[in-house]
Amino acid sequence: MEVRSTINFVFGFVVVFTFALLAPGNALAHCDGMDGPVVKAAQKAIEAANVNLVLIWVQKPDEPEIRTAFQKTLAVRKLSAEARELSDRYFFETLVRIHRAGEGEPYTGLKPAGRDLGPAIPASDKAIDTGSLEPLLNLFPASAHVAIRERFDAVIARKDYNKNDVDAGREYVKAYVEFIHYVEDLYGSAENSAHDQHKAEQAGAYKDAHAMAPHHETKGEHAMEFKIPPSLKAEHEELHSELAKATTAGGRAGEAAKEVARLLHPHFVKEEEYAMPPLGLLSALAEGKVTPDMAKALAMTDRLKAELSEMLKEHKAIVAALETLAAAAKAEGKTEYVHFAEKLLLHARTEEEVLYPASILIGEYLKLTLGK
Repeated sequence: MEVRSTINFVFGFVVVFTFALLAPGNALAHCDGMDGPVVKAAQKAIEAANVNLVLIWVQKPDEPEIRTAFQKTLAVRKLSAEARELSDRYFFETLVRIHRAGEGEPYTGLKPAGRDLGPAIPASDKAIDTGSLEPLLNLFPASAHVAIRERFDAVIARKDYNKNDVDAGREYVKAYVEFIHYVEDLYGSAENSAHDQHKAEQAGAYKDAHAMAPHHETKGEHAMEFKIPPSLKAEHEELHSELAKATTAGGRAGEAAKEVARLLHPHFVKEEEYAMPPLGLLSALAEGKVTPDMAKALAMTDRLKAELSEMLKEHKAIVAALETLAAAAKAEGKTEYVHFAEKLLLHARTEEEVLYPASILIGEYLKLTLGK
């Protein structure tokens, strides 16, 4: 009891201090792949400068975050080829992470193109592209064909929507995701229990394919969401905006700002992927609310704990680049960029001294409370 009381006290202190400081799936899926439909949509959106092409992949409440990230990406990618690559990657990461959260699934980073997804997912995508379902149906027993065709027809009926009609696009994505996951789950069930399914089919028990593969929506219907606290998210967005402006300053200050951007963008992606989202639980935990769903945050806090030394090493490189920026801006009389560099240096210290430890402590507290 003494250990628990001590941890509760320390945890409570971190909660209070943090808020005071900040105040003024199981399915393999392919949506997180570099050659998956979400990243492909992002690439088309950037090429066309049309955010509507990606809004269909996120829920309506998440639209502002995607719109902001999209506009920043379009602005930053104009600076150089290197900036374009980094900003595009940042947008892909942001979009896929928010899409996965909307599905009630954890985000574990972008996966490389060319992964082996098995036969069912590629066959499903090809069926939608060609309009021909027969090659996909050949992977399943006849008793499953009606249920598969029903979902396939729902996708095809919504496929040719107006690309600027986001609501219609979301209807298509909903049908697409349900179809893909239904086929994926059904094929996985068949692979994992081929012998049992064969016996069941012989006995006439495999009559309702729908009953064997639950709808995808139910996976995350009541799942706990881990969202970065709005104050932190706003601070990151502000820093991004100011840095983008600094890269256009010209002279030594502008070049120094570009180096900061090169180092900072991938670091921000990591923070928003697994360092900051657990902090969204602070309010609930401070009220004594602990639910089993919160255990999903452990993957993030454990990853932060494992990669903390690397994160701190990246901070050192960023700090050195910021000091160069501050010196160059001071020499050129660009005081606003001196102040920006100082603000970002303070932000980095806050992360090292408060935010990272708080996030890790959330994980340790959950392990203790949930018996993990």
